[in-house]
Amino acid sequence: MQHAAAQPASPGPRDLGEIGVEGEQQMMECGIGQQLSIQRMRPPRFDGADPMAKPGRNDPCPCGSGNKYKKCCQPKDEAAERDGLAAAQARREERAAEQRQRDHELHTEVAAWLRQAEEEDLLDDALEDASNAVIDLVKAGKLDEAEAASRALLARYPQAHDGWDRLGMVHEARGNSREAADCYRRVLDFLRDHPDYTDDDGLATLYTGLIAKLEPPAAT
Repeated sequence: MQHAAAQPASPGPRDLGEIGVEGEQQMMECGIGQQLSIQRMRPPRFDGADPMAKPGRNDPCPCGSGNKYKKCCQPKDEAAERDGLAAAQARREERAAEQRQRDHELHTEVAAWLRQAEEEDLLDDALEDASNAVIDLVKAGKLDEAEAASRALLARYPQAHDGWDRLGMVHEARGNSREAADCYRRVLDFLRDHPDYTDDDGLATLYTGLIAKLEPPAAT
């Protein structure tokens, strides 16, 4: 004997009521949550006056004297404000003056450096020309003139070794080996006394070799 399949019981009015109440309650709770979230996101609102706001002329003075602000602390506050503005302006002007002084010192230093560089360039050019002129005189066999020009180099350019070098060349051309070697020793002395004069490390070696060539060790 076959039995009909049991059908699920359909909810009665009481069940629908329970579902409706639960849904309405969930919606209300959700709405309350949204309202609380919105309230939390709103910026705070002051019910009273802004404590940082400047009082009006006819407002009670914040000092609590009971007098109007204009007849109590307003003149003092305005004077303090003016003093503060004046002090700030003075600081700005002081900083600007210091910056102008630094700029002036920098410009002066740069201008002096440029003048010195120009003078050194001119000096180097004149020294080079005078030094090369002695070589030309030696090559031409004008040894008296070359010697005079070499001694002029020593007098005019004591900050260079060229005078002693050229005078040594003159003595070599005359066959005066000892005098030439003495001149080259003076060059070595100059190089030792002026270590920053040149970055040519082989210059001292060159003159040492010239001296050894001019004054070979005595045979034993």
